[in-house]
Amino acid sequence: MWVRSVRLFPFLLWFVAAGYGQSVPERWLTPYEKSGYTKTPRYEETMAYCRRLAGASPWIKMVSFGKSPEGRDLSMVIASKEGFSDPSRARRSGKAILLVQNGIHAGEIDGKDACLMLLRDIAISRTKAQLLDKVVLLVIPIFNVDGHERFGPYNRINQNGPEEMGWRVTAQNLNLNRDYMKADAPEMQAWLKMYNDWLPDFFIDCHVTDGADFQYTVTYSIETGINVAPPVRQWLWSDYLPALNQVRTDGIPLAPYVVFRDDNDPAKGLQGGTSPPRFSTVYVSLHNRPGLLIETHMLKAYKKRVDGTYAVIEKTMQVLNRQYKELRDYISEADSQTAAMSANAEYALQFETRDKPNRMFHFLGYEQKNEKSEISGAVRRVYSKTPIEMDLPVYDSIVERKSVTVPAAYIIPQQWSEVTKRLRMHGIHMERLTAGTKLGVTLYRLTEPKWQQRPFEGHLSVTYKVDTLHDSVTYPAGTIIARLRQPAAKVAMQLLEPEAPDAFVAWGFFNTIFEQKEYAEDYVMETMAEDMLARDSALKRSFEEKLKSDTAFAGRPRARLQFFYQHSPYWDSQMNLYPVARLEAEVPMATRALQ
Repeated sequence: MWVRSVRLFPFLLWFVAAGYGQSVPERWLTPYEKSGYTKTPRYEETMAYCRRLAGASPWIKMVSFGKSPEGRDLSMVIASKEGFSDPSRARRSGKAILLVQNGIHAGEIDGKDACLMLLRDIAISRTKAQLLDKVVLLVIPIFNVDGHERFGPYNRINQNGPEEMGWRVTAQNLNLNRDYMKADAPEMQAWLKMYNDWLPDFFIDCHVTDGADFQYTVTYSIETGINVAPPVRQWLWSDYLPALNQVRTDGIPLAPYVVFRDDNDPAKGLQGGTSPPRFSTVYVSLHNRPGLLIETHMLKAYKKRVDGTYAVIEKTMQVLNRQYKELRDYISEADSQTAAMSANAEYALQFETRDKPNRMFHFLGYEQKNEKSEISGAVRRVYSKTPIEMDLPVYDSIVERKSVTVPAAYIIPQQWSEVTKRLRMHGIHMERLTAGTKLGVTLYRLTEPKWQQRPFEGHLSVTYKVDTLHDSVTYPAGTIIARLRQPAAKVAMQLLEPEAPDAFVAWGFFNTIFEQKEYAEDYVMETMAEDMLARDSALKRSFEEKLKSDTAFAGRPRARLQFFYQHSPYWDSQMNLYPVARLEAEVPMATRALQ
């Protein structure tokens, strides 16, 4: 085929020039371009191209920020006119730092090929060199490197190209874009260290959609609701989003991420809102940084999708070059506000989308019909390629569903070392008590636990009811103190408050607290129960009322004896007691920094 060999067809170079506004020497064509825009390179070929860029330009550095479970380097390309490789130097430069992440779902690989071309156009041909005037660009060509090498033509059933691509999840079968909070994967643990070293001012995560068919090549999502720090939220609405939407006038069909409230009836409108912070772009908002999700449309030709991704990244860099100082100032203001959150201020842990439209959107779709399927027996959607336009209501306004007051600090017994280790990965600063200290604290008792019956991302997560109690507890030297007067305070609250959607306890990190470890012999408990009934009239009334009101309890001898065991002084007072305590106000404590 003519796309197989550039040498046989010199006009291909002109075609590249026409597509990207430049003349590219053949030796600098990316593997994707050499294939005629139909193939994406394997891991080694991708890294070899990045190394060539670094060898040819002082603006490009290539670093490894970790290793995958199968032993591959997790590589990042740093592009700056100063040749930065040190994050502290980059931050002191005053420039905006942009991180573009590709291949977290390694079959959705449009961003990798767009970024290789963009890096080449910036640093080799220098037709886009101005994009580095006030920006330091970080590019992760492939995040899920092991999944990328599970390579083949049948990895994305819904996707139109490239000819072959990687797999969605890692070699350990983990979905990295569900791992930002619990941080199980070695790749994610390495990413968190890199992220907190650099703390980029803007983050882009490149994906490809599943879902409905429509006319747009590129859709996007970005957190702009009440879960985003007000200074950053204002910048997004006033400066970034109006500029991003100019991509449409550049010939790239672009729209906010499309989710129908009813797939069989698009006229009912579009559903928006927010997600838990296990997802990348929600996670970075906890750090007061904007996070853009690019979702190119799965059914569009691969070249169109790559072109669209390139255009959105380029437009973002143009905005950051104009607005670098303003964005950095807004982030600094938001970080200061977070660190200054006063104890007893309200902080929202959970959100929900209002069941009321807040705006209209002029939608460009395709005609569809719904018909009974002879295969599945369900209603089947059939899309035509007849374009239609509709004004659709948008439901994307979020409100708080669950809030808590902000404590002065969390107290974590030192034996829960895995939790402490992961908090440190998130950039949360902690201290240790250097002497035993008695503290008045708020505690949670988690009752009626119920576990999922099937694993999700390697965990059997748990739900529970939450009761609050107050006590004075003497904590020994070595106990961990996580004060909330720090920019990562919102991350800490989302991980340590049990009613947060991605709390460590909900993921199962504290499952042993729900286990009964001591038991009473029936014959011992029978005798003790008789004595308890004789001595305690209130307990007797409570037992009799439970017998009348709870037939299941009344019919289970062991449950009846357990009732008395739980009311005896022998019962484990720590069972179901969440070990992380809240310190509601600052008090004097002798501590040292946790190293």
